[in-house]
Amino acid sequence: MKKIAALLYIFISIFTSCYDEVDYEDMGVKNIIVVNGRFIDGETPWCQVSRSDIIFDQIKGKITPIVFLPDANVTATDGDADYKYVVISDSAMMEAKGLIAKAGETYTIKAKANGLEDVYSTVTIPDKPKADFRVISVEEITETHNGYYGPYEIIDVTDLEPETYTKVTYELNVQDDPDTEDYYQLVFYAMVMEYEYETIIDTVPGHWYEDEWIEPYENYTYKVIDSAKVYKEISTHEVLRTDDPVMNWNKNQSEGNLFDDYEWNEKNIFNDQLFNGQTSRIRFSMNIYTKGYLGVNRIDLSTLDFELRHINKEMYMYYRTYQLVKDNDYNGTLSPHILYCNVENGAGMIAAWSAVKAPLKVPDQAIK
Repeated sequence: MKKIAALLYIFISIFTSCYDEVDYEDMGVKNIIVVNGRFIDGETPWCQVSRSDIIFDQIKGKITPIVFLPDANVTATDGDADYKYVVISDSAMMEAKGLIAKAGETYTIKAKANGLEDVYSTVTIPDKPKADFRVISVEEITETHNGYYGPYEIIDVTDLEPETYTKVTYELNVQDDPDTEDYYQLVFYAMVMEYEYETIIDTVPGHWYEDEWIEPYENYTYKVIDSAKVYKEISTHEVLRTDDPVMNWNKNQSEGNLFDDYEWNEKNIFNDQLFNGQTSRIRFSMNIYTKGYLGVNRIDLSTLDFELRHINKEMYMYYRTYQLVKDNDYNGTLSPHILYCNVENGAGMIAAWSAVKAPLKVPDQAIK
């Protein structure tokens, strides 16, 4: 027993007398400059400058409120001249005065603010893409509705009239450069009906319901007080759908082990890994409902335009990790991901692209 006590005393002496201080850098709390901006072919570059107290606050929601820095000194250079950014709105939105971005050119943006480390980022605007949409087929489809099983009973929908729609199949042709690694984004625009609502609050008095007393409560309804058609960017999933592997995440298209999980391609971006140096023919389909209970369409299809953007790799990486971060918010079993940025000494994303924009022809018989 005495031997055991002696050994315990020796071990305690060793672990309590031999220690050293370890210095570490706290990567969580650090004042940094955050710069988000764009260089678009044919347009004046713009950016927004803010300060972040926590370097990862852009990943898991806003831990601290955004503090804009309208007094920041921001410049862009094309190698020959410097262009100063000036504030054009209350949210510290800035434009590079006198500069029109051009495809194929490289620019460096620098930002300075009192008490914070200077930040910078260098981007190259990709060349203008070559792409076009063409109609492959137009098919009239009528579907009848039979009864189906609901959660607890058979739902009878046999009284509904047949659902009629036109299925239009398109093909997007992208002419890809075999000598470069290219990244793309597909965006759609159209005139869309938007509504302004008035909230109506009705107080329902207390009452008996069978053997139960229902306390008074407020009932909210909405009344349309104004409406207008607005030309705006619309969701891809409201217009065209595709099962083409080029447009959907898969491990063959991923880079390294960063993108092992399946995600919904919300931002409609893709790379040329599956068709490098070849013409990519991506199939899409559009279902236009002309008769039946799904016949209401708030999008004016006669005004539908497509825009194919040739984006820089940094923008592609940002959107890929952005989607992974969102997926991780909904599914705690996924590995954590860090939002990609390309601003040195700080945080943020400087995107760059050139684009081709044209109407997306909808066959007359589909929207008659």
